[in-house]
Amino acid sequence: MYQYIDETNSNLGVNTDTGEVMEVVTMILPIGSTVYTPEQKRAFKEWQNQTAKREYRRQAQSELGYFYFILSEYRFGKLSAETVTRLIYLCTFLNYNGEFMKTQRQHMKKSDLQNVLGLSKGSVFNFCKEVIPNYIVDNGNDGLVLNCSEIIRGKLTNSENQYKKFYIKAIQTIYQATPVSRHKHLGYVFQLLPYINNEYNIICSNPYEPELNKIEPLSVAEICDLIGYEKSNICKLMKIYQNITFEYKNQQEYFLTFVTNKVEAESRRCFVNPHILYSGSNFQKVEVLGAFVKV
Repeated sequence: MYQYIDETNSNLGVNTDTGEVMEVVTMILPIGSTVYTPEQKRAFKEWQNQTAKREYRRQAQSELGYFYFILSEYRFGKLSAETVTRLIYLCTFLNYNGEFMKTQRQHMKKSDLQNVLGLSKGSVFNFCKEVIPNYIVDNGNDGLVLNCSEIIRGKLTNSENQYKKFYIKAIQTIYQATPVSRHKHLGYVFQLLPYINNEYNIICSNPYEPELNKIEPLSVAEICDLIGYEKSNICKLMKIYQNITFEYKNQQEYFLTFVTNKVEAESRRCFVNPHILYSGSNFQKVEVLGAFVKV
């Protein structure tokens, strides 16, 4: 509440709560009107923003389901592309204590991996050779435990780092729908995590750019350089991704799309399906831009 300092000078008033002196104006309002101070308006605006964010999180949780986090800058060290895919799939079985669970009450053991991953004994051997103990610790009868601080199931404790959400149900669906021989192609994209734009899921050189028209997409040739793929086989690579699909809400969707509205191949934008991974403010705009539904 403000009170005039001097009735002869109606431009100055004092805040009776804080003692602060400032310029004031007199307003004539109809009875029953409500007047808000600038502080109240700012607080209300902040409340609206927080409410909108909570509503979006509720909607995303309802539609996309449960998830775990992976650090946005993470490159998966020296893991092979197929091992990256299998590790990401295996992490869908994590509990909030970082333990791999075969069922809700049964811990996953090393002997369970062949059945869980759907691989041959030789492929499981190679997988374990790459991930144990640097990513997974084998505690024998007590089961397998995650040993990678860049992958988190549960609440984030370091708010300064950027993470992407990996959606459990969609990852399980695409893994089970993809032939073992194509696991490495899923892994190529996961290895590009530091290049996936936070807001639009475009593979680009400026992943933290929030404005669509300022994003600098990587060409398919540049992507090939990053994943160590022979550029003379670009057409073959694109054809492979056109055949990697998974079911989402009773329709088939692409894992990766190459979208352009121009004739030049260099104008293509590569979008990663946000039902698999996302960290932005609205996954629905990525759905529209990426044209993921197979028709």
